[in-house]
Amino acid sequence: MFLIFYRKFRVFVRNDKGAVGGGGLIESIIVYGLGIIGLALLAGAGKMAWSALTGSAGSEIVMEIASGVHQVTTIGNYGTGDLTSALVMAKAVPSNIVVPGNTSELQGPTGTSFYSVTGNFSTFSISLTGLSDSECMKILQQTTSGNSWVAVSVNGSTVTQPVTIQMAQGVCSGGTDSISWTSD
Repeated sequence: MFLIFYRKFRVFVRNDKGAVGGGGLIESIIVYGLGIIGLALLAGAGKMAWSALTGSAGSEIVMEIASGVHQVTTIGNYGTGDLTSALVMAKAVPSNIVVPGNTSELQGPTGTSFYSVTGNFSTFSISLTGLSDSECMKILQQTTSGNSWVAVSVNGSTVTQPVTIQMAQGVCSGGTDSISWTSD
């Protein structure tokens, strides 16, 4: 058994003087080909992981922001206007989304998307702008499954909860999308 393995893969076996056997052109092509395939698989897995992370991170942050608003305010007394800077100063939002030197926006799940929080007396809204269609679909579907928001809108159009992936596909089609969640 070992002898068969040794003969087929002699290019990988080394002794004091270097490689045993000549290691032909075909064997080298196979080795390099397998290496390239391995790198391609690794890159694909990394891209899938990043894509999954982006979607779930976006939906988790929405919930953390809503929780932060509830921690520093009394229910139904949110005032009016921008709450983002007050939430940043109160450390009521995750520190990893605070944009240094900018308290009016919070960094979204991508480099081009941003959160903002606005009070409207008895409710408040969390807005996420600058999303691609695919990011919008993932985040919208994840944040409306089992969550009871007062209202959710995409690109200005109200959606019914829970949002299915097919519904998300229909509303997340602006190229650069925005989602707004309203809570009480």
